[in-house]
Amino acid sequence: MKLFGKIPARGVVWGVAAVVSGLLFRTTFPPFPGGDGSAWFAPVPLFLAARLLAPRRAAAFGFAWGLAFRLSALSWFFPLSRNGGPLPIVLLGWAGLSAWCALFPALALYAQSTFLAPWRGRRAAAREAARLRDDAAPDSPEELLSEERIAALKTRSARVEPLFPVVAAVLWAGSETLLSRIGGGFAWYGLGAAQARALPIAQLAALGGVPLVSAAVAMLADAMAGVVLRARDGIVRAPGTTRRHFDLTVALALLLVAFSWGSSRLRMLRTDADSAERRLVAAAVNPALPCVFQDAETEWSEGYERLVADTRLAATAAPDVVVWPETSLWESMPSPRMEEALCGEAQSLGFPIVAGSTETNVPGADEDTVRNSCWMFGSGGVSAPYAKRHLVPFGEFIPLDEHIPILRRLAPAGVSCTPGRTPVHFEIGLSAERGGGIARVSPLICFEDTVPQTAREAAAGADVLVSLSNDAWFGGSCEAAQHQREAVFRAIENGIPLVRASNKGILSAVLPTGEVAPETAGSMMVASVPLAPRRQTRWARLGDWGFGFPCAAALAVAIVLGWRGRRHSRRPSPLPPAPSPN
Repeated sequence: MKLFGKIPARGVVWGVAAVVSGLLFRTTFPPFPGGDGSAWFAPVPLFLAARLLAPRRAAAFGFAWGLAFRLSALSWFFPLSRNGGPLPIVLLGWAGLSAWCALFPALALYAQSTFLAPWRGRRAAAREAARLRDDAAPDSPEELLSEERIAALKTRSARVEPLFPVVAAVLWAGSETLLSRIGGGFAWYGLGAAQARALPIAQLAALGGVPLVSAAVAMLADAMAGVVLRARDGIVRAPGTTRRHFDLTVALALLLVAFSWGSSRLRMLRTDADSAERRLVAAAVNPALPCVFQDAETEWSEGYERLVADTRLAATAAPDVVVWPETSLWESMPSPRMEEALCGEAQSLGFPIVAGSTETNVPGADEDTVRNSCWMFGSGGVSAPYAKRHLVPFGEFIPLDEHIPILRRLAPAGVSCTPGRTPVHFEIGLSAERGGGIARVSPLICFEDTVPQTAREAAAGADVLVSLSNDAWFGGSCEAAQHQREAVFRAIENGIPLVRASNKGILSAVLPTGEVAPETAGSMMVASVPLAPRRQTRWARLGDWGFGFPCAAALAVAIVLGWRGRRHSRRPSPLPPAPSPN
């Protein structure tokens, strides 16, 4: 069976290739070890399909690839059914989100295949010229003409092929940008997200976010697809095919530039950290509390005991602040009793406590308003709350529930949360030996540290990002490790440190370089975070306007042109004029 031959099983072969490639790319994320290297090669079949298949078939390949990858990657949805999520809703969310995300690789491949249509036409013309040459008599004018035509087609292909990896990179980055923005946004699992530990390349996120890192991966994968295709053409002696890997040369040259720039940025930021005069010592606690819907009184009691004990243990390191996870408080706010207890504890320990809980009776809001919020409890009282702004569909709200109120009963808590409106900065005083002054800490809650635009808004004017998460919902699955992998890029993008406190998840401190020190699934972490003068990144200044949106616009233009060209090609040709009766 020939992979590229016109045989009845061709569609089945391509479908199997899409699924296998999608599952192979899944191995680049936790719990599988490594993945930084294989992530460059796993997507090669995607771009091979874009080169060889017509737009609709290429889109189908991209959708099958995306669906296989997402269904496998989002398997951590299933523990939600044990933690208050109705199984039909969990299954609907798992399948629906996977299918939704799979649409965007399909769009990227449709657009790239449309762009490559003239190139495929030249390949077909070269095959036809070769047929005419083979049928012609030796040394005849027809044979010479066919040879000249094949040479001309080969020259034209050689001129445009170096552009293919760049086009693939732009269109793929555009599809990831659209996915992160449309339908509430889901920015997980970009091609570049697997490069969180490949620090020189990961620095590209400071310029254009994860889509720019993904563009680098897509560029090399497309160039490798060109190498594979030329190797195949050499075996079957396809006419009109170039033999030199100009596209791979261009891709490697651009990657070398990116690697050199990233390495330079790493050295600069490490020098800044070593010479920083101010430092924030932050502690984070993981009490291993059960999911909020689990009726396990003993486990709850033991968890709160650990929370208090580890906080007091952290006091031996004299931190400037201790961070508790999302919804770690034992009562909803406002609660005068709890506020008094925590402020008193903060005063006796000598440092403030940042902690989260649900918030009801919000001033100026409806009586049934519920928010997922966090506060800073200090010797001077309680701060104004930060309310989570980017809510999770089906977890914190049910889509369309504002129009169909009965849908709110399907939410795990039986009520939909109300989003907050603006970021909040908590001000923490530093001791003289740590540089003195005020450190501005901006909190993020739950999955907000995976949403680039939300983190960018929070980072404006802040010295440190602090993330409060609760990964107990996902029952010890790989979600916690994948969550950590996504969050690393928020520090790189914004050029400031990120401290994470997660219940039944990972505690970590991420430097602006993307280096994680420490990272633990234990019960407590203390990290000394350098507060170097901030070097504002291009991403912090421009966000997606610097790279992602222009790529999305290019993707949209390519799709529209492809659709219009296909529609016009379906129109019947006008009838020739009737012959004159004379």
